[in-house]
Amino acid sequence: MAETTHKKRKKVLGSFPYTTVIFSITLSLTVIGLFGLILINAQSIKTIIHNQVGEVQIYMHNHISDSLATEFKTNLFAKDYIAKDASGQPYITFISTEQAKEEYIKQTGQDFTKIIEENPLRASYTIHVTDKYTDTSSMNYIVKELNTDPAVYEVIYEEALLKKVTKNLRNAGIVLAGFALLLTIVTFFLINNTIKLALYSQRFLIRSMQLVGARPFFIQKPFIYRAVLQGGIAGVLASGLLFGLQKYAFLAIEDLQKIYAPEKTYILYALLIITGALLGLISSFLSVRKYMFLALDELY
Repeated sequence: MAETTHKKRKKVLGSFPYTTVIFSITLSLTVIGLFGLILINAQSIKTIIHNQVGEVQIYMHNHISDSLATEFKTNLFAKDYIAKDASGQPYITFISTEQAKEEYIKQTGQDFTKIIEENPLRASYTIHVTDKYTDTSSMNYIVKELNTDPAVYEVIYEEALLKKVTKNLRNAGIVLAGFALLLTIVTFFLINNTIKLALYSQRFLIRSMQLVGARPFFIQKPFIYRAVLQGGIAGVLASGLLFGLQKYAFLAIEDLQKIYAPEKTYILYALLIITGALLGLISSFLSVRKYMFLALDELY
């Protein structure tokens, strides 16, 4: 009976507390994942904001020929700087002179047709420019290009607002990038210390293997294998937690689905698994190597 108990308690090369290590790495990767989701959603929000502030109003000349109006519309829909919706259609809204008149009367409550017969309001197009072109120089170029068309009376956009939003988004991006870098470094040290503490209990076993002539790779292999496996499992668990949190958030706040980027989110999940495995490999390699080259009195 005593012999059986002794065998159960006997240490196996490369074994160390499984649950504790996986739990610690999972929490660390979940924190990284949460920040990754924030960055992904921030990019989606940035695109939405840029599409809004990158709004250009194009007012048409009155009494232009149908052929000129059709030619302008065809050319406008072919522009590559106009944002597109999920179905690939350009974000272009057309308001006719009659619609403009009805909207004016609805908003002001004043019917100017009782005073003047001719409708002074102009037909207009509203376009949304992609975030790639929502800088001041690109927007000014677009305005200049559109103004050269003979069908166009005037082109305007909110230049001051665009400058302010672009500056704020750039500053926010720098701050988020700094936090992401800091968080990654802190998480690496947390995972490294977790694995190092787990391997601490096997430092004498490592030295014993050295004394019987085991080569460094033979000693390191089982530790590295287990740490990589634990890191990968932790990455899968962290991805599962984040997936569950996202689903709950979508149920609680439906508007969040508007900024959901599934492709980028799945890439984040894959990166968490790879990161967990990679950090496990690096940490276990460095920790085992440290204990292999420590002096005997330093092991105590």
